[in-house]
Amino acid sequence: MYCQKCKVAFDGNGNCPVCGNTKVRPVLLDDICFLTDADPILGGMIKDVLEQNGIPALSNSSIGAGMAMRAGSMFERIKYYVRYEHLLKAKEIVEELSNSPAVTE
Repeated sequence: MYCQKCKVAFDGNGNCPVCGNTKVRPVLLDDICFLTDADPILGGMIKDVLEQNGIPALSNSSIGAGMAMRAGSMFERIKYYVRYEHLLKAKEIVEELSNSPAVTE
């Protein structure tokens, strides 16, 4: 199922598990779906690796550019979205990046 309000694809029927919206519908291949949110550094890596794998991604800052400039990026969270047809592969990529050990020199 798909919630158009928060752009979440989920299993089952009924209300959206994120916002509780009751107006959900079956998900379509080209629906834009929420993938993850991340800080700007990890988010940049996620977006680069998705694009290297042929998965276009959209992003949206949680605090906006003006606030990020004033407060710094430590408070910024960026939400990433992909089309439903790419969602499973994109989730695998995010999982790999999130669990990979940090590179030290």
